[in-house]
Amino acid sequence: MTVGRSAARAAGWAFVATAGAKVITLVGLALLARLLAPREFGLLAFALAYMTYADTIGDLGAGMALVYWPDRREDAAQVTFLVSIASGIFWCGITLLLAPFIADFFHAANGAPIVRALSFTFIIRYLANTHDALAQKDLRFHVHVIPEFSLALANAAVALALAWFGFGAWSLVWGRLAGTVCRTLLLWAAVPWRPSLRVPWDLVRPMLAYGRSILMINGVAAITNNTDLVVVGHVLGTTVLGLYQMASKIPETTVMTLLWVLARVLFPAFAKLHAAGESMRRPFLMTTRYISAITIPAAIGLAVLSRPIVVAFFGPQWIASAPILSMLAIAAALRCLTAQAGDVLKATGHARLLANFTMLKAVLVVIACIAGARWGAVAIAAGMVVATALTTIVNLAITAPVIGVSTRDMAYAFMPGIAGGTAMIAPLIFWMRASDSLALTVQVAGGVMIGALVHAIVVALLDPELVRAARHHFFPRGSAEVAT
Repeated sequence: MTVGRSAARAAGWAFVATAGAKVITLVGLALLARLLAPREFGLLAFALAYMTYADTIGDLGAGMALVYWPDRREDAAQVTFLVSIASGIFWCGITLLLAPFIADFFHAANGAPIVRALSFTFIIRYLANTHDALAQKDLRFHVHVIPEFSLALANAAVALALAWFGFGAWSLVWGRLAGTVCRTLLLWAAVPWRPSLRVPWDLVRPMLAYGRSILMINGVAAITNNTDLVVVGHVLGTTVLGLYQMASKIPETTVMTLLWVLARVLFPAFAKLHAAGESMRRPFLMTTRYISAITIPAAIGLAVLSRPIVVAFFGPQWIASAPILSMLAIAAALRCLTAQAGDVLKATGHARLLANFTMLKAVLVVIACIAGARWGAVAIAAGMVVATALTTIVNLAITAPVIGVSTRDMAYAFMPGIAGGTAMIAPLIFWMRASDSLALTVQVAGGVMIGALVHAIVVALLDPELVRAARHHFFPRGSAEVAT
């Protein structure tokens, strides 16, 4: 089986695991939104904003170093495990100490105990960091399905039960802890590797040296992806943060799901191709065509249908999240367009170049969010769109010469998605006006069907090769393999 076919099947399993878990999470949030107030969601959101920053750099890049490392699999796994455990203990301790200061920064007087409770997720998560990385390395993403589903189910079930009995924001905290424990236990059960007492000291330094570049990339990326939440929480308070975070959950569950799948599949797949001496050009362009054909129309659909989507899923008390959702959907689509570019740079040994770029992106995002804070949460989300659009252009520009892709090739790859998404706008606006008196669920369902139909027709007419290639990769029926 070729790397391309293996990656396609791995992407399918990764999508099942990630999308299924996200759907469960979204359903749980829709129910919780009717039991909890925006401020209670905000109390968890500010803690998670800090947790995301720390978790991104927490393992010192050891997990990704294991995915990349070409030989001495057992020793590399042992290094990753030891580094991960030490890092988990360190970050748990630091978070326990910093909890009051983190709560003060977000003006959340009662938030310190929440941060302290969540600090133990560092140790719990990092216990399974090596097992997660080994599954990625081998493109065995089917083993993630049950752990990811269990995480989402346990999280939602515990949170809903406790919210029903009046535990407020703490229901979200205990739900998150329960889900994390389930995921770790099931990853240990699914991946047979076990640690030993050996310490391969000769691998520690080179693996951490590789991990430093990944660490810089991921750390700056965390700043880029979460600055808006930090600014909203610090400047506008926990109630507005709850509204903003709820709006962000819908793109996360739809458009951003593809980004997470890509991040987990493309890097090991591209690394295998590069190690085999194969060109990145064709895989990169094909991946770009797939991604843009899905994310651009999905984002446009979310932006146009934001109001009925928010009210239908979360209730009328969350209506202020609708314009925020419109902006964040577009920003999410732009982020997805450059995911494969970053994976190519990491897989071809250009991690330092990517790190420098992500620093530039972080600076632009911070400036945009701080500037937008003067006008409110919607303006902050709009600032994310502007900053992401600018950095998307720069990212593609620096990646293209590395793999020998021309501007014309890039434009052709984006064409089906842009054309299909643009063609959706007028029919969706017409549908929104015509269906204003109908039930919200009918508005959403009708809009999704209309948008999908228009987009499918446009893509089939403009790029039938893309449709055939997608069918061949994901639903092979004895035909010759497409070289990738």
